[in-house]
Amino acid sequence: MTEFGNLVLAGLTSGAIYAVFAVCLAFWFRTAGMLNLAIGDFAMLGALGVDLLARAYGWNLALSIAAVLLGVAAFSYAYDFVVLRIAADWRRAQEGIVAIFFFTFALSFFLEGVAQQVFGTTVHAAPALWPGNALTLAGLHVQRAGVLVIAFAVLVGAVLALFLRYTLVGKAMAACGENALGARIVGIDNRRYRRGIFVVTALLAGIFGILGSPITGFVYNSGAGLGLSGVVAAAFAGFTRPGRAVVAGLSIGLLESFLGGYVSTAYGETLLYGVLALVMLFRPQLMGLPEVAH
Repeated sequence: MTEFGNLVLAGLTSGAIYAVFAVCLAFWFRTAGMLNLAIGDFAMLGALGVDLLARAYGWNLALSIAAVLLGVAAFSYAYDFVVLRIAADWRRAQEGIVAIFFFTFALSFFLEGVAQQVFGTTVHAAPALWPGNALTLAGLHVQRAGVLVIAFAVLVGAVLALFLRYTLVGKAMAACGENALGARIVGIDNRRYRRGIFVVTALLAGIFGILGSPITGFVYNSGAGLGLSGVVAAAFAGFTRPGRAVVAGLSIGLLESFLGGYVSTAYGETLLYGVLALVMLFRPQLMGLPEVAH
């Protein structure tokens, strides 16, 4: 029973990582119709930036966090204003797969290159916000950073889901993703909403990086893998439902933990993606995909 409980806690911790990125991807896609494949890189910048300022330059931790998040917000705003605005809003706006993937995919490569030059190639982590040994109760163990990450994922997912469902601004944002032209006709500025959500999700990813880096550590190219994990979880929410994205992320983390604990630690991740592929083939409606008539 103790082993099962520890597997559940480990699965919830890793699942919360998937969930945070899935929520950010679903929230922005719901409004902009684009996937932010650089979302993991903003988490990397949060973790490595705070580590650099706090450990290498001796800044106060709170000041380091504030400075890094301000930099993330400023950069994400500038990127949308300079690049995404041209790509999505000008007369020759890109459409289809190019608009959905390319511009944030290119941003991911750019951020990785800059991070390699600034932070080097070694693993770093921001100072723990809740320092101390792992919490222990009746043989169950969970890292303090893990508790923060799980709480952060659930809180963010719940708040964004309620925001989209019950607020006027949230409904306007959702309308932008469903029909951008129709939203503009009725006076909804989808460009302003797209930019604002891009900045907000970049900040959320940066905060996650700061909270979660004591668990995993970060290196300059950690963001791509984290972003991919978010894409997998967000797919089960149809890329549009932040609340379901949290549930999907936590469920995938639990499945991965159980497969690793009871089947094979060496092939846990391989088995996980095999199961997800089977779900996509035989129960596509669980991923928000239409069933194919035979």
